[in-house]
Amino acid sequence: MTALAIVLTAMAQATQPCIVKQYNQKQAKTPLAGVQVEVRDAGTVASASDGTLTLKFATLKPGDKVTMRRVTKTGYEIFNKTAIDQWNISRNQQRFEIVLVQSAYFTQLKSKLTQSSTDNYKKKYEQEKAEKERLLKTGKLKEAEYRQQLNDLEDQYDNALKNLDNYIDQFARIDLSEVSEEEQRILEMVEQGKIDEAVKAYEELDISGMLRQARENVKAIDEGIEKLEDKRNQELQAIADLKERQKREIATLKLAGGKDNYDKVARMMKENALADTTDINAVWEYASFAHYQKDFKEAERFYLICFNGSKGDLYQKTTFQNDLGILYSDLHDYAKAEKYYLKAQENYILLFSQYPEIYRSKLATIQNNLGNLYLNLHNQNKAEEFYIKALENFSILSVQNPDAYRADLATSQNNLGVLYENLHDYTKAEAYYLMALENSTQLFNQNPEAFRIDITKSYNNLALLYYNLHDYAKAEKFRLKTLENYTYLFNHNPNAYRADLATAQHNLGLLYESLQNYDKAEKYYLMALENKNQLFAHSPDAFRESLANTQNSLGTLYGKYYHDNTKSEEYYLKALENYTLLYTQNPHVYRSELAMTQNNLAVLYKNSNNYPKAEEYYLKALENFTQLFSKEPETYRVNLANTQNSLGALFYTSNNNAKAEEYYLKALENFTLLYSNDPDTYLLNLTMTQSNLTLLYGILEKWEKYDEMLDQALKNCELLYKKDPRYKSKVEDLRKRKELRKK
Repeated sequence: MTALAIVLTAMAQATQPCIVKQYNQKQAKTPLAGVQVEVRDAGTVASASDGTLTLKFATLKPGDKVTMRRVTKTGYEIFNKTAIDQWNISRNQQRFEIVLVQSAYFTQLKSKLTQSSTDNYKKKYEQEKAEKERLLKTGKLKEAEYRQQLNDLEDQYDNALKNLDNYIDQFARIDLSEVSEEEQRILEMVEQGKIDEAVKAYEELDISGMLRQARENVKAIDEGIEKLEDKRNQELQAIADLKERQKREIATLKLAGGKDNYDKVARMMKENALADTTDINAVWEYASFAHYQKDFKEAERFYLICFNGSKGDLYQKTTFQNDLGILYSDLHDYAKAEKYYLKAQENYILLFSQYPEIYRSKLATIQNNLGNLYLNLHNQNKAEEFYIKALENFSILSVQNPDAYRADLATSQNNLGVLYENLHDYTKAEAYYLMALENSTQLFNQNPEAFRIDITKSYNNLALLYYNLHDYAKAEKFRLKTLENYTYLFNHNPNAYRADLATAQHNLGLLYESLQNYDKAEKYYLMALENKNQLFAHSPDAFRESLANTQNSLGTLYGKYYHDNTKSEEYYLKALENYTLLYTQNPHVYRSELAMTQNNLAVLYKNSNNYPKAEEYYLKALENFTQLFSKEPETYRVNLANTQNSLGALFYTSNNNAKAEEYYLKALENFTLLYSNDPDTYLLNLTMTQSNLTLLYGILEKWEKYDEMLDQALKNCELLYKKDPRYKSKVEDLRKRKELRKK
């Protein structure tokens, strides 16, 4: 019998030589020792005195993607982040360079860039606004054109500010040691706040023109013969170099701000995309920029070019499916968004089955996107399904690498909290919000500047939950924390965070109004009003609804609690003016707010004994609630019933008994139906309407109806009394009426 020899062959271990260097601005980078580098599948290695280290991978092979977990050295942070994100194990053992920058220098540079760029944005906005006003005054623009262009300008300005932090981070990572002296002088202008001068200097260089010429040269050379191949390669290298130079020019233009500069960026990016549509990265960069600028048609066109050009690369194709899903979600075209999200999820599942370590986070992200989509579609079951899948995946990733995935985990927990709050499952909502807060707190403690927004969102979610649960002590605690953080953010960047601060102030006003601390409620409402007025002056269409909301709240506060009818009327009328304008632009969205405001004015005028005006506004509110009820009866039946009851009471007071009976009976019909579906909530409304009708029938001497309604009112009032002793006197009053009828 012949033995079979079993030969075990050891797999060759993949290695990657590295060097860690310190970024020294214009000076050459120098080796950096003592840096702890932790990489997936290769453990943790420290850089030697000459900055070198070697990573030894347990299972990965040359060409595989390298996943950096952390780079640690006190006082330093990663500088060449993009290169690290794209890092693969070298097949020819080429040494990879990890570049760190001193945190203090980097923070100071970003702060300088933030200040100068924000100032420049504001200056450009004011200049462009003044020019449009000049064109309006000289008759070169019609009023409608002026309003439209001004709104477009304001939208662009607001959107640009939201993306400014990303642009600043990109610009701050320009490696000055690899830039010519000529461009170093231009980039120094930016650091000194001379952004317009830098833009002009770049224009004088005419990099786009040189890039265009280089492309034309390449085209001409392609049409030549083989002996020109060397020249062609030179021009291709020129294109590569000029592209990098153009990226730095684009970064400078973004920091400069202003419509003209953003138009230049768009033209440059579009020219690059159209020059060679097989250059997917260039096409994608322009599509993404157009998306950020809310130029959705351009974004769709170029995302589709990317998608159609990536058929052989499943990962690339799936990335563009996700981008298209996000785009169509922004456009509220949820059918198309769902189509692309589901295809992206299908592909990520396939990629995940092959490389779970690499694609789990991508899969979780697309599941979160699907959860958001179905939440917008009010399909809570599917939203829950995908949110839970995303949470499961991020939980696994968080166990493997807590620091890298804690923020994603908190986002998933917050998403589930929002879902369960919408489903009125407040126990689950609270549990997920608290888990999100715990993770956000750990992130914030590690890096307050980076994660202040995350922890503030958790505070705000919990504040809203506890407010809706009438746990006002906890609501106050979290609303004050929310205000504290938005105040801090506002002090560092007023333009970006004034709206969030105003919302936090308004929410505190609501809370203190519920706590019957009306002085504090007034204080915070007025603070919110001041900020909203500033926002409204800058961008009326964007902040008209928010301003009207606070005006309405002040109208209620002054009328209901301070009994200052003059101030109450003033604010209600301002709110009515704003909601009327919003309604004319979009009746479907703003009919409800308009009706509520009309109802508020009706109550005010009734309390002021101005019955004709009270009737006028009650009838206007009734007309709007009737239209809303015809489309969404379950949502607006209670509003309709309350307004009908109020009209009944108004006509009763003014001795118009026929009208009073008409509206009381309509209210009774609606409250009876509401009570049959939800007895606990609508018992009081039903009882009060029955009691009102009892009084009316007594005056009308309709004794048969009087007795019938009195019996119903007494029966229901006794039910109220069992739950709340405050209804004792009402029960006794109804019983006395019944005894008198017997006599």
